[in-house]
Amino acid sequence: MLHISRDDCVNTETATRKEWIDVNGLGGYASSTIINCHTRKYHGLLVAALKEPKGRYVLLSKLETSVLANDREFLLSSNKYPGVYHPTGHQFVDSFDQGLYPSTTYRIGDALIRKSFLMVHGKNTVLVCFELLEGKVKPALRLRPLLPFRDIHTLTRENMFLRPKSYPEKNGRKIQPYEGMPPLYMGTNRTSEFFPGPKWVYNIEYLMERARGFDYQEDLFCPGMFETTLEKGKPVIFAASVEPLGNLERLRKKEIARREAEFEACKDRSKPVQWLKYFSGQFLIRNSSGFASVIAGYHWFGEWGRDTMISLPGLTFHAGRREFGEEVLAAYAGLTRDGLLPNYLDQNSDHLAYNSVDASLWFFWAVQEYLKARGSRKFVMDKVYPALRDIVAAHLDGRVPLCGLDQDGLLFAGNEYTQLTWMDAQAYGRPVTPRHGAAVEINALWYNALRFFLELAESEDDVLAARALEAADRLQAHFTARFWNDRDNCLSDVVDEHGQDRSIRPNQIFALSLPHTMLDFHHMRAVIGVVQAHLLTPYGLRTLSPRDPAYSPYYEGDADARDSAYHQGMVWPWLAGHFGQALLRQAEDRTGAKAFLRKYFKPILREFPEDFCISAVPELYTGNPPHAPKGAVAQAWSMAEAVRLNKLLKEK
Repeated sequence: MLHISRDDCVNTETATRKEWIDVNGLGGYASSTIINCHTRKYHGLLVAALKEPKGRYVLLSKLETSVLANDREFLLSSNKYPGVYHPTGHQFVDSFDQGLYPSTTYRIGDALIRKSFLMVHGKNTVLVCFELLEGKVKPALRLRPLLPFRDIHTLTRENMFLRPKSYPEKNGRKIQPYEGMPPLYMGTNRTSEFFPGPKWVYNIEYLMERARGFDYQEDLFCPGMFETTLEKGKPVIFAASVEPLGNLERLRKKEIARREAEFEACKDRSKPVQWLKYFSGQFLIRNSSGFASVIAGYHWFGEWGRDTMISLPGLTFHAGRREFGEEVLAAYAGLTRDGLLPNYLDQNSDHLAYNSVDASLWFFWAVQEYLKARGSRKFVMDKVYPALRDIVAAHLDGRVPLCGLDQDGLLFAGNEYTQLTWMDAQAYGRPVTPRHGAAVEINALWYNALRFFLELAESEDDVLAARALEAADRLQAHFTARFWNDRDNCLSDVVDEHGQDRSIRPNQIFALSLPHTMLDFHHMRAVIGVVQAHLLTPYGLRTLSPRDPAYSPYYEGDADARDSAYHQGMVWPWLAGHFGQALLRQAEDRTGAKAFLRKYFKPILREFPEDFCISAVPELYTGNPPHAPKGAVAQAWSMAEAVRLNKLLKEK
């Protein structure tokens, strides 16, 4: 899919801004930069999603690699230490390629060596394959694993609790550095010799963590060195796993075949779109409970109900993964409580957080998209409809915590201490964008949910259906009058007892994009015009108009500084999908509108960033040009909405 030449690889300033990620379908992954110089504490070659202890842990950080030829050792690794890069293995990098899996090629004299990385689907196992592509010599290959054995959010320092001894396994070793952590099995497919030599490597630095205001230095433990011979036509596969190793060659071939089949299943007339659909699958997981779910983003996000419902159509129904999407819908349908879906499934415990008002309302939209993609109505009625009915009933009965309907049918939610919508950032101990009251997208979602419920309602629910119809009609009758901002000729962001919050934000676009709308054509055109004038960029929509005094276009500094800008001007790619749908809905010239969207949003519809993750659409971009990628390097709803918008643009 992507080839990066030597010129971009040998320059550490550019190379360390380009990251790759490879996932295992459990929430675990391998990730680094294209020269395998870690810049984040989240980077690692085996980041495992464990059942016990529950959570994600960096078990194998690096595999320090060198080749010995003609009595000279060439160090292929690159690390950042205080004031220096050492070793400087990036000088030997010939190219980097990202296809079905990432690979780095090294040139040493006449020898050309390719190193590729492969996470095994459904296993906490990584395979690192070394191949001698060119060269007459048979160099010795030396591999030194560096182990942190820690949670992804923390860092390790030399300590007295680590158990340094490793034990022989068939063609490998087993080590269990800490009590309560699983053992790590390491070995090669070809005969290798292990030389014990336990030692600590001190003060490796992660530059991205320093820029983000976090601790950024770590000590890593090396148990010793594996050595084997590298020959043409005889690849060396190094494996690290939490379970005993089997036939590594067979395991690698099987995983590559699985990926080839999945790529073929994502077939599209456009190769870039096919790759987009293929890589969108990296967010689909089975968590430690066997629950079909969605990772909101890499590297640090977990499972979020809101993100799951927004992402599910693009990741599954519109990308050829219908059965998995059905599993997710059915699983979440069993988690409803008091009219809410959990917004957060804690990966380190069994805790479910019911702290959003919109996750359950996006659930309705996800089901609508499922049916739009020729899903089974019988599946919906059997597995999902009871949950949809309960959500509607809970809202109409006033049983949803911190939520209620006013006399005009508007749905109010939250208070001054809560952040229940997707704009939920807090900084310096307080909400950045207080949106308690009647938020515009919450009411658009509520109306859409009511109308969709009425389409599905069965005869035994006639009483509830009558109440839902009355609630929908009342909301429709008052929505525009309560939300219309005459000054700016668009919808206000929030309505409360004090009046309107007239901040120009993208939340109003959902009043046009959802299947059921309360706006007439005149008001639709007005909203589109304002959003286009104030918020539209080639990477999505800004979260606040640049003319607003609170507009913040930069995303830098510590956590509080970044969170202060999170929804105050940052561009979110996932909003492009709903903008595109809204534009098409009111367009007199749909062909022209599609051509505009296809060209304008090309950077997120058919391309990946040159910097940041080279196989994903990131979480956000800065508000001002040149719109630098920021936040999580790979975000589920960013990828999902790019897939869905691409499909919308192909529809007649």
